[in-house]
Amino acid sequence: MKQTDTFDVTIIGGGAAGLFAAFYSGLRSMSTKIIETTGELGGKMHVYPEKMVWDVGGLPPLTGADLIDKSIEQGLTFDPTVVVNETVTAITKTAQGHFVLETASGERHYSRTVIIAIGSGILDPHKLEVEGLGECEAPNIHYAVQSLKDFKDKTVLISGGGNTAIDWANELERVAKHVYLIYRGEALGGHEAMIEQLLEGSVEFLPERSITNIQTNSGATLIKWSSVTRQPAKRQRWMLMTSLSITDINGIQVC
Repeated sequence: MKQTDTFDVTIIGGGAAGLFAAFYSGLRSMSTKIIETTGELGGKMHVYPEKMVWDVGGLPPLTGADLIDKSIEQGLTFDPTVVVNETVTAITKTAQGHFVLETASGERHYSRTVIIAIGSGILDPHKLEVEGLGECEAPNIHYAVQSLKDFKDKTVLISGGGNTAIDWANELERVAKHVYLIYRGEALGGHEAMIEQLLEGSVEFLPERSITNIQTNSGATLIKWSSVTRQPAKRQRWMLMTSLSITDINGIQVC
């Protein structure tokens, strides 16, 4: 089909939801187009290629990379038109009831139906805002884990208390020298089975703490935390980390 042709369905977003939408619209013999803002399909799963994903119906636990492959294979079953590196900036409705999608590059796409499958939007980690972070943000501070082997035999600190933080703590426990999980709340908020695994393992859980300062010293990272209870000044300490540490895993996902 030509760029100016009107598609039955245009899907904004090429992640897991967008790919399944493309599969199902193809199953219904609808002409389908996917518009993805990045250069590749797969969406947020690219942030955690080695992390085990446990909660996909019909599939046993598998890595993010394997889930990407399976999602793309299914999504492209009926040969949808795929447009990458294009960001939709405006959608207008014509007098005929169709839609015109304009992108940042000035391209126009035409469709009878639009499905918005952007999840939490364009990937942008929630940066940890603490004193001293700017001086040591790279390479000691990480907002994603592309390879578990990068953390082999390292002391790792993870900040967060949701599913993502808990899952990464469990994954990194297998390869890291030691894993700390620091969380400003008291009770963890992830899946119960994963919480049980964490509490039964060697991960050291530090509840009701908040990171207040990060410094570097002779290749090591010093992380200062304080209590978030009613007397924050009464409990403080510095924790010595190795040259490769990880913090604010919650930046991967809003938990």
